[in-house]
Amino acid sequence: MKRLLQLLLPFLFVYSILNPAAASAVPNEATLFPDSARIVDVSTVKLLPDDAGTSKAVITLPGQMIPDSLSAVLPAGSPFRILDQSWRQISRQDDARLADLRSQVQDLKTEKIGIVAGIQALETKIQFWQAQAKARVKTVEDAATLSALIAKSVKMAFQEKLTLEPDLQKVENRIKELQDEINRIAGQKESLWEVTFLIGGPAGRETSLIITYSLTGCGWNPLYRLEAHPRERVITFEWEAEVWQSSGIDWSQVETNLATLPPRSAISPPLLPPWVVRPRQAIPLKGRSKADFRDAPAAGAVMFSASPEAEPQEVRKTTFSLWNLGKRNIAAGARQRIKVRSEKWPALFVHILRPSLIPQSFVQASVKLPEAREIPVGQATFLIDGAVLGKRPFSFAGSEGQFSFGSDPLVTGETLLLSRKSGELFDCGVDFISGTTVTDEQ
Repeated sequence: MKRLLQLLLPFLFVYSILNPAAASAVPNEATLFPDSARIVDVSTVKLLPDDAGTSKAVITLPGQMIPDSLSAVLPAGSPFRILDQSWRQISRQDDARLADLRSQVQDLKTEKIGIVAGIQALETKIQFWQAQAKARVKTVEDAATLSALIAKSVKMAFQEKLTLEPDLQKVENRIKELQDEINRIAGQKESLWEVTFLIGGPAGRETSLIITYSLTGCGWNPLYRLEAHPRERVITFEWEAEVWQSSGIDWSQVETNLATLPPRSAISPPLLPPWVVRPRQAIPLKGRSKADFRDAPAAGAVMFSASPEAEPQEVRKTTFSLWNLGKRNIAAGARQRIKVRSEKWPALFVHILRPSLIPQSFVQASVKLPEAREIPVGQATFLIDGAVLGKRPFSFAGSEGQFSFGSDPLVTGETLLLSRKSGELFDCGVDFISGTTVTDEQ
């Protein structure tokens, strides 16, 4: 063993000179957009001198990196300066987890080849015995013997084929599952980006680089839960973020942000439509009085945060909102949920009746919040007193809004014509507030 190492050391030394090891960039901060991510990485890189009196630093970045988005700066006060940067694609060197998954896929593909070959052999066997039915025989006894042999052989071949076909389907499904998992972990890229920075300045061994780039194969989805409590006159609102990344490496203690809008690539703003300014018109609430809203729970007394140990913080930007989730661990490939916010909204509940169209009544909630909210479009689960009503898209912007919570089977309405009379026409509006029927006549 010692002799083998002595023989290999010169070759390893030459290989290390010709192929300098590239440092792998691990994110320090990640801002997740709905279908991408903006990565900030602070790396310490080795400086390799060259013949021109400059140095170069080499790092590897995920294959999902968008090259044109790459930028790098040196720390303030650094004696070095970045002269140029270039990149090229290299083959991915899988870690143990990816290598094991790819090995399983290869074994399953080999098994699939054997099953397919077996099925084709049985099909050929069936065709052979079916062709023997046209063979000429001399006696009736020979015909009966041949017929029985053909029937038995074809039956056995069909049984074996029917046994192999489900096995083939299972193998194909398993290959697809493993391939999907590989894509979730490392994306669909079979390569990495090797980035080389040309650095000028005094001779040195290493320096820090602040690298920023955009990454596809990452993102987040908002998930909501709205539960109505008419007796307590509140709506419980919960907001979770489903996050994922497929950079090929696990993110450990990465400062994570959620952006409510994707990054904008347009340089010039669109043309403005005509801006018409007119006096605001007050819309009266039929059947409701200001006292009803005064009796609702106090808004400031019912708000509470999602997580006392790591409360997400909202940061208002010019065109979107940013939610800082603190340091998070996000594994490559796996989708995980992070709680963003949980609140109780004061609400006024009414029953909406339209008996001329349908007999059912619908529960509607009106909310007034002390501060405006900016909640992006996402899938929401609606409930009322613990009963699930269903899922539908949800978004909310501002401080006031109305939300529907399905029909109430205990309250119905119908239109009855009691008598026909001529005279002035009355327009009646019907609302239910806390069990009270209110009728307005005009």
